[in-house]
Amino acid sequence: MSTITYRPYEPRDAEGVLALINDAFHVRSYAPRPYLERSAADVLLADCLLASSYARVAVADDGPGAVGKVMGVIMGRVEDEPRLPGRPAAYARRAASMAWLTTAGLPQWETLKQSLGFKRRYAQLRQDALGSGEAALTDEITLLAVHAASRGHGVGSHLYDGFMEHLRAHGRTDFFLYTDSMCTYEFYERRGMVRVAARELKLDVPGLPETVGVYLYAGEVPALAPTV
Repeated sequence: MSTITYRPYEPRDAEGVLALINDAFHVRSYAPRPYLERSAADVLLADCLLASSYARVAVADDGPGAVGKVMGVIMGRVEDEPRLPGRPAAYARRAASMAWLTTAGLPQWETLKQSLGFKRRYAQLRQDALGSGEAALTDEITLLAVHAASRGHGVGSHLYDGFMEHLRAHGRTDFFLYTDSMCTYEFYERRGMVRVAARELKLDVPGLPETVGVYLYAGEVPALAPTV
């Protein structure tokens, strides 16, 4: 396996992160055309960038002069911290991609619109968690995705632990995230996060389950950096 370098996200990383988003969120199942798949992933990436104040990537270093491949990404939001730079460009990119999806994507609109169901479930989960008082819902992991070739090699753990250190440095004590049953949510449970709200989402998308569990997990920031 190549040497992995961890650094802040840069605009040049967008292509690599889009590939991770395509894989992690099954974008091609909802948008089964290359010209739609890219735009749908662009919307998801723009949403994450606009919501986040923190972003780091894991990049494979294959030697001098080589263009490093993005093997993992994490984004997060710390309440009251400035959002990531480049917001006007992210808004413009999102608007252009949405316009393309609503025109060129009409033949696939029945599957495309089903992906929007996750946002509706997230809003419901948020209200469920706030109503129960089980989570503060302030700081958030907005995106965590790892390339299949890097899973099991500690890349996701390194990115996650880096965000925990960032939260500690800002005096934060808790955080949350949304995920679903098609993702490796067990990763969060092994780190002590607790599922505080859950709902189901019905899908009619080829290649995906008919029923998906959509979850909100909450966790406490470790007081000390984990030891290896």
